[in-house]
Amino acid sequence: MKNIFIKSITILAAAFVAAGCIEETFPTGGTVTSDQVDASPNALQYLANGIPSAMMASGTAGYASSYGYHADFGLPGIHLMTEAMLEDFTISGELGYFWFGAFFQNTAMGADYIYPAYFWDCYYAWIKLTNDLIAKAGEVTDETDPMIVNVLGQAYAYRAMCYLDLARLYEPKDNKLAPVGENIKGLTVPIVTENTTETDAKYNPRATREQMYDFIFSDLQMAEKYLNASDNSYTNPTLGAVYGMYARAYVELGAADDKIDRSAYEKAYEYADLAIKTSGRTPLTWQQWMDPQTGFNSGNSNNSWIWGLTLSVENASNIITNVAHLAPEAVWGYSVLSLPSVNKALYDRISYDDFRRMSWLDPDYTWHPGHENYNPNNGYQFAGMDDPMSGYEMYGITNAYQYFLNFTAPYVNIKFRPASGQCVEYTEGNVADHVLMRVEEMYFLQIESALYKRTGGGLDAAKKLLNEFMQRYRYSSYDCSNITSETAFIQEMMLQKRIEFWGEGILFFDYKRLNQGITRGYSGTNFPAVARFNTDGRSPQWNIVITRGEYQANTALNQELNNPDPTELLIPWSE
Repeated sequence: MKNIFIKSITILAAAFVAAGCIEETFPTGGTVTSDQVDASPNALQYLANGIPSAMMASGTAGYASSYGYHADFGLPGIHLMTEAMLEDFTISGELGYFWFGAFFQNTAMGADYIYPAYFWDCYYAWIKLTNDLIAKAGEVTDETDPMIVNVLGQAYAYRAMCYLDLARLYEPKDNKLAPVGENIKGLTVPIVTENTTETDAKYNPRATREQMYDFIFSDLQMAEKYLNASDNSYTNPTLGAVYGMYARAYVELGAADDKIDRSAYEKAYEYADLAIKTSGRTPLTWQQWMDPQTGFNSGNSNNSWIWGLTLSVENASNIITNVAHLAPEAVWGYSVLSLPSVNKALYDRISYDDFRRMSWLDPDYTWHPGHENYNPNNGYQFAGMDDPMSGYEMYGITNAYQYFLNFTAPYVNIKFRPASGQCVEYTEGNVADHVLMRVEEMYFLQIESALYKRTGGGLDAAKKLLNEFMQRYRYSSYDCSNITSETAFIQEMMLQKRIEFWGEGILFFDYKRLNQGITRGYSGTNFPAVARFNTDGRSPQWNIVITRGEYQANTALNQELNNPDPTELLIPWSE
């Protein structure tokens, strides 16, 4: 893998030597241009539709078409970047086909490289789209068309989401390998609004945590005010999604500076409850989770997704999509060669009663019938199933996946399936939805908040909620009643959350907020030698570095006000 750096303000090409044998096909369509929006009689609606399209399209940041960087597919790509920095996402196949290797191996994470720059370039481009829409909509009056009011609410919701993600990515948190200087503690990112002028942008300091969260809450208040209360589609930000973002924001403030703010946790609990009730969503069933045609690729197929993104055929290339990089059954993609897998140590801790264990191939069912490790009589029995299934039958794998089976290995992910179960034709299989918020996350935010909130909270309250969720929705034999400390409870809650949300891009924020460590190096590990990192508490990688291109253009930023470069501070474990 080549580590590509920024020379002056220009981003150079990123390429993997091993990936050269796969030829990309770029989309023929795309998001609407400014000229098209201005010429359209429904300009605001076009502009509103362009925001989620830009967050999902192949080549959304221009890194793919201009620089050959095949991880350029927007928010799903960013979620894979954050997953690659945690402890449960590994590669069982060829590492050279994994386009997120810099994050996985802790290389090229400084201000001169394109990899951390991707966060900045994507989010601020999307923020510009929201600012354009807010500016074009103007002041809302009693005579304003309800359609305009609703799309304005969507713009505020998308902008709040972008800034909340940026704040959590860039605010530096203490860790043991890259100390955070007093001059940058509590700093997030510059705020750019529809009123920011070019002169303002040339001197725009990093907002403090207080300034940033006040701004996020003001946007959420506007979204709450303007969104159509009757809209409950997962493809748009809804009131349920807005309440979910409130909960995400307040839980961050609840653990700011590694201190407990019980009032913030109470707010987080209240908003998580509002998100559950307002959305009307319910957790995934085992049938929905494991469906070989719609598993984690279709918001329409379940009642769990509060918010998600859709991908059109016109906006998808063959190999610059989430499916191509994350679903190994897609024979046209990279993941059939890289084989994204779960950490063996996590997999070994999943109960045989828990259907979520079926998200990854068990070693006993790695190979096709006839292989010495294939055991057709050793099936699983879990809640909701009348009979145990055996072999590949229990995974929904049929002869259509033979190409995938020839490349597979233990612990390989099949949680994320190609769209419609189409494993051969990329034009159909790549057009998969991407989840941004499931109702299950709100239950877990409630559980964490219950541990710390002042009224009706505490360890017993949190254990009760976790038991209720797990026993009702995951497996009836679950019991955490014997946990006796808050620290042990957080570890157990995080264990279940790691199983629940593997690969979805939300765990990064939990690890960073709760000062969790990672363990990749141990006897019997299934991590490549170059990525066997262990940390005591936070990884220094999780404080994303601001791209040098920004502080060359913005004089309020410089190297001294940037986050510490974490590149290669993690030393691989060896036996």
